Amino acid sequence: MSTQPITGAILAGGRSRRLGQDKPSLLLGGRPLALWVAEALGPWVAECWLLTNQPQSHLSLGLPLLTDLRPWQGPLGGLETALFYARTPLVLAVAADAPFLEPSLLAALASRAGQGVRTAVICHTSRGPQPFPGIYAVRLLPRLAAFLDGGGRHVRRFLEECRPLALSPEEVARLDPQGRSFMNLNTPADLQAAARLVPENPRVSPSS
Repeated sequence: MSTQPITGAILAGGRSRRLGQDKPSLLLGGRPLALWVAEALGPWVAECWLLTNQPQSHLSLGLPLLTDLRPWQGPLGGLETALFYARTPLVLAVAADAPFLEPSLLAALASRAGQGVRTAVICHTSRGPQPFPGIYAVRLLPRLAAFLDGGGRHVRRFLEECRPLALSPEEVARLDPQGRSFMNLNTPADLQAAARLVPENPRVSPSS
C-alpha cells in the first residue's frame, strides 16, 4: 500500500449517451454501479468522492459529491476537479462504470505510487496505456488546467505529455488476467455481459 494518503475519485461526468441511463445509479446485481466502485477503492483511499455534473441525481447514493469545475469536459474535467479539491498528495481516479476493479491491481498501483511519483502511475495493456484506474499526483493540476485551457480533451493525449510511470502489460496481465478492471459499461450489451459476471465475483453479492 502507498505510504502517502490517497483520495479516491469516481469519475461520473459523462452524458452516458450510448447506454441511455445514468451510470452511477444503474443497478448491477442489486446495487448501484458507483457503490461497486466505492467498495473496491475503500482499502486504498483515505476518502472517496463521486465527481458528477448531476449531483441532485446522485444524492441517494450516500457518497460525498463534487461537481466538476468545468462541466461536461469528460474524464479530464473530473480529474481536474479531484486534483483541485484533494487534501492528499495523490488521487486514485477510476471510471464510475468499471465495477470489476481487481484488488491486486489497485494494490500494485498504490505500491508503485508509494515509491514516489512525479506525475502519475497507470497501467499499460495490450491495448495501450489505460488512464483509469490510475494514480495522479496533485502537482499535475497546473499542467492539466493548461491542457484543458488549450482545448485538450483526450486523456491519452494528456498522458503523452505528462509521461506517467506504467505497470507493464505483463504485470497487468498477471494481476488481472481477465482484464476486468478495464471493463467499462458503455452500452446495453456491456451491461448484460457484466450481469452475467456478477455470480463469479466472490467479493460482491446483491445483499452486501
